[in-house]
Amino acid sequence: MTISVTQLNNYVRGLLDIDGVLNSLSVCGEITNLKKSRDGWYFSLKDEAASVNCFCYDSVAVPEQGNVVVAEGQLNYFVKSGSVSFFVKRLVATKNTGEAYLRFVELKEKLKKEGLFDDERKRIVPHCCNTVGVVTSENGAVIHDITNVVLRRQPFTDVVLYPVKVQGTGSEEEIARGIGFFNGYPVDAVIVGRGGGSNEDLSAFNTESVVRAVAACNKPVVSAVGHGVDYTLCDFAADKRAVTPSEAAEFVTMDAAAIKNRLTNDLERIANVLRGNMQSYGEKTAYVAERIGVKVDTLFERNKRGIIADILTCERKLEIEISEREKAVENGITRLTSINPVNVLKRGYAYLSGGSGIIKSVRNISVGDDIKLTLQDGEITATVKEKVTK
Repeated sequence: MTISVTQLNNYVRGLLDIDGVLNSLSVCGEITNLKKSRDGWYFSLKDEAASVNCFCYDSVAVPEQGNVVVAEGQLNYFVKSGSVSFFVKRLVATKNTGEAYLRFVELKEKLKKEGLFDDERKRIVPHCCNTVGVVTSENGAVIHDITNVVLRRQPFTDVVLYPVKVQGTGSEEEIARGIGFFNGYPVDAVIVGRGGGSNEDLSAFNTESVVRAVAACNKPVVSAVGHGVDYTLCDFAADKRAVTPSEAAEFVTMDAAAIKNRLTNDLERIANVLRGNMQSYGEKTAYVAERIGVKVDTLFERNKRGIIADILTCERKLEIEISEREKAVENGITRLTSINPVNVLKRGYAYLSGGSGIIKSVRNISVGDDIKLTLQDGEITATVKEKVTK
């Protein structure tokens, strides 16, 4: 016989509905995976070997993570999803607190006292990483989400994966080794991540070895474990916590396209301002030049007569100065002409010269010396026969 999925689920639902035990029973277990909804609370009840999903309204009770409780209610089977949930009508807390939750609290307090969660020791995560290390599963959606976001925002960034198991036996050792690996690898930041899950699924990130590896890492660490409502000890030790792996990828990159567009817009705006300023300054320069021209013309017209009078005065002074200089030259020429030896000779004078040159005194010649007389129109040679000294 072949039936549809809906027929199968309806059949199972019918079997559960007629089971008197499942319609009214009490279940004892530890509260885990507590999440608030609009009308109530979603959580799991677990023991050492199994767990069951539960829901209760706000009017029933306010569950507390880690408490061991007795939940009274009925089992619901959802036909559409083929899933089982325990609908809690009454919740009674016992005196015991879950062992797993106690271990979590004790380890948290221990590591907190050592300062591993202190804000002062946390480093700034760079927003433009060239190389990013990722510690997560190689098969999950986490590495794909991180790679897609990183390459979309910063295509030049390298993503280096250290593949690990993120849950189950040996997962905590692999995660710690992966974080330690990047101490000696040239990356700018490390992302430690996995998708959402129950407290048990995330338990590897609540272990001491992983927390200490995060705190000891010499590169900035971003924790992206679970979803927004999930908190692990790895989150407290990391330099930054991301709600999702995609958000972690955004923390270590910048949106290159958005920056390029912003810079382009800024440059265009600056260019427009400069063009506007140049046009404005050009108009102002033309206006000032025109005003200066008008001012010069006005001043010239206003002082035209005075300027012409000054020019005429300068001309007259120059003419007088030239006339006086010409008279001085003429007087000089007259004086030079009057003392010109040629002109003196024309008046009947002569001068004597001998072997030693011009003779100016009787004492410079002797009887018997040959002398020469220079007249206006020639020279006479003679011999001294007598000299009379006055």
